[in-house]
Amino acid sequence: MAAKFLTSLLPAAVALLAVPFRTRISAGGRNVRAVYLFHRSGDPLATIASNAVPPIQADQLAPVLGAVRDFVETSVPKSRGFQQTSQRFGEEGLVAVRGRYVSACVVYRGRRDRPLRRNLTRMVRTFEDRNGASLETWQGATSLAGVASVAISGFVAPSGLAA
Repeated sequence: MAAKFLTSLLPAAVALLAVPFRTRISAGGRNVRAVYLFHRSGDPLATIASNAVPPIQADQLAPVLGAVRDFVETSVPKSRGFQQTSQRFGEEGLVAVRGRYVSACVVYRGRRDRPLRRNLTRMVRTFEDRNGASLETWQGATSLAGVASVAISGFVAPSGLAA
C-alpha cells in the first residue's frame, strides 16, 4: 500500500522539481510570438501564434512581416543544407531557416537566438525528412497542413522547443 502511494507521488515530485528550471528558462527573455511555415513556392503552409505573448504593435509589425516575405521570396533553396538568417527589430527578433522544400520563420521577443535557430533547423530537417515526397508539389504539401501545424506548435507550447 505504501509503495503504491509513493509511486503515485513520483509524477508530482518530478513536476515540482521541474518548476525552477522552467522558470529559469522562460526568464531568459525570449517569448515566441508566432511561427510560420512556407512551402518552397512561397505559399504559407501553417502558422501558429502565441496567445500568451502580447501582440506586436501595428507600427512594428510591418517591418517584421516584410523581412519574413523577403526571406521566403528571395532565398534560393539548397539541395542539401540549410540557409539561415536572423534580424532584430527593437525588442523583436526574427529567425528563419530555409530547407529544400520549406522555410520556417519564428518571431520572438528577446535577445538570444542561437537555441531558436538550432531547434528551428532541427524541426525543418525532421519535417522534410519525414514528408519529402509530399512536399515536392504544392498540392502534396497542402495535405500536410495539419502535420505542419503540429510540427511548429512546439515553439509556442508551454514546454516548447524555443528554450
